[in-house]
Order: sequence, then C-alpha cells, then structure tokens
Amino acid sequence: MNRQVNHENSSARHLWQSIATRAGIALLVGFAAWLSAAAAPTPATNHLKLLFSGPQDITDTWGKLHFGVTPVRLIRECEPPAFTVVGCLPLPDGTWEVFGQQLKEAGRGKASFEETNSWKIIRAITRDGVTFEHQETVMDEPAATWTQHAAMAYNPEAKEYLLLKLKMDSSGFAYTAFFSADGKQWPAHPGNPLFYEGDAMSLFWSPVLHRFVVVSKSLQPYRKHLRDHGGPTKALGDDALRDRRVLMMRSSSDGRHWEPSVSLPDVWDRHGRKGAHPAGFLTVPDADDPPDLEFYSGTGFWYHDRAYMMVLNYAASPLAARKHAPHLDNEWWTSLDGLRWERPARGVNALEVFPQIPRLESPPMIIHGNLLWPRGKMLLGLPEDRISCVSARANGEFSTKSFKMPAADLLLNAATPAPERPFAKDQSYVMVAVLDDKGQTVPDFEAEKCVIRDEDRRDIPLKWGEASARQLAGKTIRLHFFLRSANLYAVTSKLEP
Repeated sequence: MNRQVNHENSSARHLWQSIATRAGIALLVGFAAWLSAAAAPTPATNHLKLLFSGPQDITDTWGKLHFGVTPVRLIRECEPPAFTVVGCLPLPDGTWEVFGQQLKEAGRGKASFEETNSWKIIRAITRDGVTFEHQETVMDEPAATWTQHAAMAYNPEAKEYLLLKLKMDSSGFAYTAFFSADGKQWPAHPGNPLFYEGDAMSLFWSPVLHRFVVVSKSLQPYRKHLRDHGGPTKALGDDALRDRRVLMMRSSSDGRHWEPSVSLPDVWDRHGRKGAHPAGFLTVPDADDPPDLEFYSGTGFWYHDRAYMMVLNYAASPLAARKHAPHLDNEWWTSLDGLRWERPARGVNALEVFPQIPRLESPPMIIHGNLLWPRGKMLLGLPEDRISCVSARANGEFSTKSFKMPAADLLLNAATPAPERPFAKDQSYVMVAVLDDKGQTVPDFEAEKCVIRDEDRRDIPLKWGEASARQLAGKTIRLHFFLRSANLYAVTSKLEP
C-alpha cells in the first residue's frame, strides 16, 4: 500500500515524503525511547546487538529463508496490581519506573459520550514485573467523560513525558495531552484536544525520526461484503458503506503539534458532518490480506534499533450479523523507523492467550532476560530479543550486515532445532564463518570450526575451536551463517562486568 501525505509547510512535507511507503508495506506504529535507551548500543558499553526481523538485516542469501516471530505467552499467574500499566521506564539500577491508571465510573448519561469516569495515574517501582513498590498517586482527575484509553511515552531530547488520554464528546474521541518534566506533576496541555480519532491508540518515541509516533484506530468508508455494527454514513448517502477499521498514524517532534493535523470529526455521524480521512493518510490491508480483514488496533514500542508492533486483526461474521464480531487474531509487525512497517509473519497469531486477552495495550518491561507484560492476573512475556527471527526449513545461508568487532566474545541467540520443528533434531544445525571487509573467510574462522546443534539459548558462545572473534577487535567483519531447521534471533556481544 502507499501512503502519501500533503502538509502545509515544506519541512513537514519533506519529512513525510522521506517516509512514504513502497507498495506492499503496511504503515503503522507505541512505546517510548526510554526502551531504546535501555537496549540500544552505545560507545560507552561497546555492546553489539544484531536483530533479525526482515530482509534489511541479511545479505548474500542462498536457499529459502523466511522470517518468523515468537508469540507472547503466559509466564505465570500472579496477584494483579491495583492499576493497569500504561507506561514504563528502565532505571539505572535495573528496576523499572511504572505508570498505571485507575478508572472509576462516576455516572451514566443518556448517550455514551455523557458517561463519566474519574481516573488516577499511579507511579511505582518494580524489580520483577509482578510486585510494585513505592506506589504514589501523581495525577487524580475529577469525573469527566474519560474513557479507559491511555498511552505514555518519553522524549529524551526534551526530557519530558507525554501522556495521552481519550475524552468523549459529541464529536467523538478527543485526544487529550498532559506533559510532565518529572513524572509527578502533570499539567494539561492548554491546546487540548490535540485532534479527534478512533478509540484505540499507542504511543512511542522514535530515536530515528526524533519524533513521537502515535497510531490510532481510524475508520474508512468501505463496501463490506458482510455488514457488522454501525450505520450508513449520512454525508455519503450510501447504506452499502460501513466503516472498516484501519490505522491512522501521526508524528510530532514535541507532542503538541502533530502531522498530519487532520481530525476524524463527528465519528458517530450525529450531526451529518462525518468525514473520512484521505485514503493516503491511512494504513489499510493490501492485496495479500483476506478481503474482509480490518486493523482494529496497533500497540507499538521501540526496541533497540527498531520498532515492533502487535496489531489486532478483525473480520465481520455472518454469525454476528450487524453486530460486533469476534476479533480475528494478532500479528507482529516490524519497522526500522516507526513509520514504515513490514509484516514478516502474516497469519501467525502473536498472542497465545488470545482471545482470553484480545490484545496488548502497553509496552513491555525487560527484566531478567524477558520481555514482560503484566495483564491483570497474568504475567505475559517472551525471551529477550526473540520477537523475530530468520529461519530455513531446508539448507540456507546468509551474511549479517558489516560491523566493527568489539573487544568481547560473541553470543548467538538461537534455537536448533526450531521450536516449531522439534522432530528435526537430527537434521538441524547452525554453522558460522567470519568474513573480512572483502567478503573473504578470515583464516581460522571457517564455518566447519563453529558448528552448533541441539541448543536453545540466548547466549550460545560463538567459538572457532579455541578461537574467539574477540581476537578481531576493531576490524570490520560480517558473520556468514549456514542453517537448517533452526531459528536465529540475534547476535550479541558478551557484556563485561
């Protein structure tokens, strides 16, 4: 699909022209750059991390390679926290600063947008993603037409938190902003609401773009084969059209001025003034998707040097005629900048506890080698760096991108055999060679000297006999992998104490 955006000023236009997508790539994005700060390599640590999520991560390929993902799983049941997590920030001592919300019904009205709720933001510290210490209320908003939807991110350049909260009125869902320099004082933005859009959102900071990115559910007039809930659009005058759920993405350098600046007005069409966004602004299903697929929401976050997003899919059903049908499944998307998105695993459900928990609505914490999402009585998660992988059913080969070798040992995050092919234990393998900057094998680092079998770990040492790539510190190299029935998730360097 293509996305083309026209803007009022030339700088914004140049930004969006630079991120316009090519055909077949879905656009999209919500987590803060604080996660980037926790995971990204820095000169101070001299730490290497190579993730495998798409064709841009590999070269010199042979065989039938494919990219896969790991579903988020139930780790264990636990005592639920007194709040719902909306944001989290890694602290220098290894703990996480967590922000959660409490929503309490205050009154019902004749219309849905007249229902009122009070809500609080709780700040706490966690060491394990389960126990939350030092809880304090940092925001206590009086009753208003607040909904349950909230998202938070952090701008490391301005050293400022941004909290988005939805508030309903007769026009729809008003995106309401609060800012904080310390996480304790949260004045409302005097320019609220920022804009109107659909009732699902996520938010994060892209260190590549130096901008916040917010992805929202939006609505697009569409001639559906199966009609579900929702009436015709009066302004369009065509009863055959029903809104389909798609994604709308905006970005902002400061959280106050957003591009594009358009709103989705009169979302319920009560005043006959409902107007759809131009198609070029929207992220929609493409020709490789089922014809009735809809994108219900997207929860994105920044991770090391890229963004990941879990997208909740939807399709109408004849078993729920003119009603809200069950959700379809979830899907992992990946992006190198937070705006242009790849879909490496269509049709692979990304959330094993679905439909009991239909979607994730917050970014993860990274604790003790796992990505963790607290959700009520459940702690969900997956191993660190294992959201995506490169794999081959039969024999395959590829090289990594070139990198300057750090003065550290290399570790491979891999599963051989691949978890989805446990019967392939006798045939599965990984072999690794080191190539120099001319693409030639470095003597003593041939593939036959580094053979890995029957391993499923995040920290498999890469050794060539007794030799370590540490001996090549400072040199520009690539790793060349040979594999079969194995999943390769990442290459990292061993962190020194």
